[in-house]
Amino acid sequence: MSENLITKDDVLGALRGARIHPSIPDVIVAIINITRSDRASLTDLVNAIEKDEVLSKRLMSIGNSGFFGKERKVRHVQEAVVMMGWNNVKMISLGSTIMKVISKTDMRLYGHAIKTAQYAHYIATEAKLYKIEDITLVGLLHNIGSVILLTYFTNEALQAKQYAIKHGVPIQVAERAVLGVDHAEIGGWTVAEWKLPDNIIETISEHHDFYHQSFHARKTAAIHIGECLALMADYTGPAWEKINTIHPDAVKKLGFSEDDFRSLALKCLKKKFEPIIM
Repeated sequence: MSENLITKDDVLGALRGARIHPSIPDVIVAIINITRSDRASLTDLVNAIEKDEVLSKRLMSIGNSGFFGKERKVRHVQEAVVMMGWNNVKMISLGSTIMKVISKTDMRLYGHAIKTAQYAHYIATEAKLYKIEDITLVGLLHNIGSVILLTYFTNEALQAKQYAIKHGVPIQVAERAVLGVDHAEIGGWTVAEWKLPDNIIETISEHHDFYHQSFHARKTAAIHIGECLALMADYTGPAWEKINTIHPDAVKKLGFSEDDFRSLALKCLKKKFEPIIM
């Protein structure tokens, strides 16, 4: 492995010095600042959201979509925030906005995030995991480190991609060889800076290298498997791209036998999913 060309200090410095993208609206900057503050309250979050009509309508729509399995009609932003929870609202606000930015700059990365979220949600449902809605949101954000690389470290990201093409290895392997760090770890640093929960940080950081003894291993397993299936389903991907192998410990951690998982994976790949409302 090379000496780190990109360090944690480099990433945090970039995050604190500028927006992720010029089109990120002021409300998301405000929400990120609120997440960084130990003194911020639920009222601060509600007030920030209510200043942006588009985001307010989006949260109300998601709150009333059945995404959280609630039957009571949500009529106000505060009700949506209370129902969804502080962290879910942060993730939806950040995720939906960042996804819109990705859709304008890299449609392939955008499509991969959507597929990963759908597949991971399906796998997690079959495994009867707790807080299924978290899985979808983490699926959407799991490659946020790639966005950070493309935005702040464009030349380095290109070097890693060229290495992956030349050596026929997955992109995270190429990133480690060239940069000394991969997009998963960078994504973990990013969401930690935004003060998202430990389970989100761990799942994003470890979605490539699954560790069956980590504290949030079951959630990480669902994202890991979901991403691998999403890559398998992406037949439009470049010929040089090497598909990640599903870690057998991830399958075991979710309680599936090999035969059951093969059947489940096949159903997942053939299933037509409802669009994700973001």
